[in-house]
This record gives sequence, structure tokens and C-alpha cells, in this order.
Amino acid sequence: MNLQSFTSGLRQDAVTLLLITPTRLIRADFEGRRELVLRQIWEARAPMGETLPVLVEAAFMLGVPKRVAVHVLATGVSTQVLQVPAGKVAGLEGDELSNALSFEAEAISGINPFDSALAAVPAGGSGSDRSFWVTQMSQADLGQMQESLYQRKAVLRGVVHPGGLLRPLGHSTAGWQRVELWNDLVLCVDGSAPQSPRAHVVGTAPSRGLWRPQVDQWFGEALGERVVMVADSSLIQFADGPTTSLDEELFLKTWLLEWATELMAERTRMPLVRPTPKPMPDAQRVALAASLALAAGAVCVGHYFFMQHREKVLRRELFEAERPAKEMAEHSKRANALQSELEHSRGEARELRDLREFWKDTLDREHRRHATLLLTLAQATPPELAIVTIDEYAGELHLTGLSMTPDVPGFATNVAAAVEPFGWRIEPPRRRALNLAADGGPWQLDWSLRTVIQNPGLNTEGQTNGVPPAPSEAARAASAAARTAATTLVADGVSGR
Repeated sequence: MNLQSFTSGLRQDAVTLLLITPTRLIRADFEGRRELVLRQIWEARAPMGETLPVLVEAAFMLGVPKRVAVHVLATGVSTQVLQVPAGKVAGLEGDELSNALSFEAEAISGINPFDSALAAVPAGGSGSDRSFWVTQMSQADLGQMQESLYQRKAVLRGVVHPGGLLRPLGHSTAGWQRVELWNDLVLCVDGSAPQSPRAHVVGTAPSRGLWRPQVDQWFGEALGERVVMVADSSLIQFADGPTTSLDEELFLKTWLLEWATELMAERTRMPLVRPTPKPMPDAQRVALAASLALAAGAVCVGHYFFMQHREKVLRRELFEAERPAKEMAEHSKRANALQSELEHSRGEARELRDLREFWKDTLDREHRRHATLLLTLAQATPPELAIVTIDEYAGELHLTGLSMTPDVPGFATNVAAAVEPFGWRIEPPRRRALNLAADGGPWQLDWSLRTVIQNPGLNTEGQTNGVPPAPSEAARAASAAARTAATTLVADGVSGR
């Protein structure tokens, strides 16, 4: 059976969805022409430590293998919103755009651009930047999944992350908003404009609790109550307000049906990674080669007689000496243009390599900056100063301390020398007398550490660093210890000890 007959044998009114999460494997079969109907659903616990192609094969084998179009919803693929300068993607479409975005996404996803399978849909943009919502995975994994399903009579149509479905899921079509909590990230879906819903990816786990300010900032004005959807019941503890879970059977079936309807549309709005068509079977390839050989033989015979005639014509054209010179000049001009294009391409490649090195340096500095600050505070804080709080908001880090004197000589200088290499600048303190002693003391001193590094290629509006703040357990422990020390300092100052 050749590939064409195999593909045409698929039922055009049938589709199978495979949902792959860290804990669940689900297969759902749908049928119908005008309106899809869920015919059967299977579920099993996902085995630990297996690769995505193995999990896809296991999910498909929950039911009977058959000729059907398969779409995979897998949390194991990378999804994110990329912001790139408009000039870098101007005029790019299809594979050229995907290749360019693969280099931009490498610093976050860690997927080699030369082994990247990426799909992107426009996500707006402002000013000189453009935004793209992308799904990315390894080309090798995509090929293994395609081959595994092909051996079981199925055809892989696409792979996408299950988050961010641009459909209301039972809400009012006049306007709706939804927050989706998955194991490793948070997605926002805004349907306030029903004809053009939009999605946003917050690349942080729900358990960290850092996603709420970013979600509120992205949504802006809320439309009534915002619904929260969780991937499983273990994430409900991190949700606020009305909550639905994919552990609920009725909601799971509704969610799968909406996904199937979206994927069966003529043009999906989701960033769906589509595999390249499988190569032609050997039998068909041999038949095609034989046909081409016969055609080539016929061409050669015709070419022989043509050349006999052409030889006579060329003998007369030998007197036209100017024509070869003109052709040589044209080839030279074309060669110069190609050389210019080659130099331009090399320049763009160098820019991409420089950008990748910049991101590596920035991420390394971001990983070490908070630890360095805490170590510096531990070493540079004098006995007369107690650090009470260490907070991070509005794109700045704020240190609050209590001192029996309004000035702490040398403290700001020592902190500045340690944190400036990490892109922080310490501002002069704001002082406030607490008037608990006769001389007006103790004093509350507030220092602000502002980020002076701007990460290129990211939308930094409303924040001073493109990397989301991530205070560690060490920072919270240091803040608690600082409050205890501050209480002792105030008590000693008031009693005169």
C-alpha cells in the first residue's frame, strides 16, 4: 500500500486526541461531520521516566489501532510567548520564520535550533517588537512519534501544548477570561473580544505563587469573575475564585471536545507543530524512477535531433561576437549580488551567536545575584544596623533596616561594590525617625536597589529586568532573622542599654 492510498483511507470525519501529562495518559476518539461526538475515552496512569514518543505510543495503544488522524496534546513540549524585534522577522514566513524563532527560543527552551520543530502564531506586539506564541519540540521526537503511529495505521497530524485553548469552555460568548494552572507553567486566555481571543504564557510553576501579579497585569480590567482551570486536583490549592479541574469527568469530556473541534477546523488558531510528510514507499519510488527513466530516454532522443538543428543555427551565430560579452557581464553582476547576500547572511549569523552568548551571561548573573546580595548583607551589616525586610516589587529590590543613628557609614558603599557587577544600583536611603528615644531614634532606613540592565528582545514595560523575580528560601529566612534582630535593637535603644 502506498502513502497516497494509506492517507486517503483515513476517515475524514474521525479524529483521535492523545493527552499526555506527567501523571495521565488519555485517548479520546471522536466522530462526526457537522458536529463531533465523543465515541470512546480511555485513561491510564503515565509511567515515570519515559520519553514523549514512548508515552504517545502507550496512550494510542489504550484503544484499538486503526486508520485515524491523531493530534497529540502534550505538556512535555515547550510553549512560550516570544518578543523579537520586527526587523529580524520582517518578510519571513513559513519555515524561514520558524527557523528564526528557533534561535530566539533556544535560551529558554534549551532545544538546539538545528533539531527544532517549531510552530508559531502571531500574538500582537507593540512599537518595534512583534510577539509570537510558539510551540517547540525536538525534531527527533516528532519523527519517532510519526513513525510509531504510522506503523499502527494512524497518521500524526500535529503536536501542541494542551494549555491556552482559545475557546470559552461553557462561558458566555459575550466575554470571558480563564487562567489555566499546569504543573510547570500558567496560561492566561482572554475572550473579552470573542472574535479575537488571545493567550499569554507565564513561565513559572503555580506553586511558586509569583504568577498572580503578572496575570493581573496582563488581563488588565477583569470581566466579572475570572475562572481558573487546573490540570489536576493537586493544583486547586494554588487557585483563587471559581475553579474547574480536568479530574472532573464531565468537564474533561467538554474540554476534549472543544480541542477536537478547534483542531478539525480548516485553520486552527493554536501553535500546532505539524510533521513533514513521510517519504514515498519503496515500491512507488521504483515505479516513479522507471517512469522518469523512460521519460529521460524520450527527452534524450528529442534532444539529439534538436541539437542537430541547433548546430546549424549556432554556426551562423558565431559571427555575433557581442552576445557572449553581454552574457559574461550579466553573470558577473549576478555573482556580485550573491556575494553581497552571502556577507549579509554571515552578519546575521554573527548577531544571533552574540545574542545567545548575551543570554547565557544574563541568566548566569541572574542565578547568582540574590545569593551574592545575601552574603554581602551578612558580611557588611554593622552591629548598629538591623535589616528588617528584603522585598522585591515594582521591578526593584527594597532593603528596610533599623538603626540607632540616622547614618550608617560605609554600608551602602560596601553593598554597591558587591552588587553593581550584577546590574543593581543602590539608591541613597530614605530615613524616617521613629521617635522612640529622646534624640528621635531609632531610625528606619530604606534602600532601593534598581536594575540597570535591560534584556534585549523582551517586553520590559513595567519592570526593570526581563527575568521574573524569584526570591529564594534563603532570602525569606534572612528577612525573618532581620526582624528578630531589629526588635532587640529597638528595645536596647529605648532602655538606654
